[in-house]
Amino acid sequence: QKYPDYLCLQSQLESLKGNKFKSQRASCNYFVKHNDFETGRLRPADKPACLALFAEWARSRKKNCEDEIYCGMIEDNRKVIRETLGNYRQLGLEGIAVKIDGKLKGFTFGYPLSKEIFCVFYEITDLSIKGLAQFIFRKFSSILKKYNYINIMDDSGLDNLRKVKLSYKPRRLIPSYIVTRDA
Repeated sequence: QKYPDYLCLQSQLESLKGNKFKSQRASCNYFVKHNDFETGRLRPADKPACLALFAEWARSRKKNCEDEIYCGMIEDNRKVIRETLGNYRQLGLEGIAVKIDGKLKGFTFGYPLSKEIFCVFYEITDLSIKGLAQFIFRKFSSILKKYNYINIMDDSGLDNLRKVKLSYKPRRLIPSYIVTRDA
């Protein structure tokens, strides 16, 4: 068994209604009020800008990191993002990008897991822009109306990621496993 996946209601992520989402709503509102931005579909042509943003994100994350495993996970993700974006259309991925002053500052993408569930695979944002992460997550969720649930994947055993994912009040935690074949 590995870390569970977090399954959230699409309608809750889109609306962020009520006291339980007050913090996320405030962050989204701050971003909208203080930034001149545009959102659009993530396209394969965005790959160079996405990789540049990921490189900056990774540098920022690794700057004060002493956890070798976490730093290794970041490098693994760099390879996965490069390959995934290189095969974006073939993999049937969907995503959005946020640009500020014409420069890509955030992107997120995922794939339909079933008719009911969409799985958000990655979300990378410029960490210096307050509220951008909450905004892009809410915006992407609002586009995914045809799905009842959004799977926001696991937390990789990282405390800060677990806290963020739990703050979105998942409907269920789904057990997840790694399956191997005996030799």
